[in-house]
Amino acid sequence: MRSVKRLIPSIFFAAMIAYFGYHALNGEQGVLNWVVVKNQINIAETELAEARAEREALEVQAARLRSDSLDLDYVEERATALLNIAHPRDFIVDIERPEQR
Repeated sequence: MRSVKRLIPSIFFAAMIAYFGYHALNGEQGVLNWVVVKNQINIAETELAEARAEREALEVQAARLRSDSLDLDYVEERATALLNIAHPRDFIVDIERPEQR
């Protein structure tokens, strides 16, 4: 009986260590969840960088079309590309692109 009473604190502390160890590894703020969240943050930062680059490109295009700084060459280029027409005096060179792999 005395030997059982001596083991009770050891069993209690072992159970506490196992409980807190499990939650430190698998819990809501555990190490494994931290890795998942870190990966999600990296993906979101990559998407943000892509969105910022796209926004900057669109801002440059919009700036070229503003009436106070209108770039007529750019307007002509965009009209030609969108309407798929060319001036009769323009030379059109068809370049075959290699197949993309």
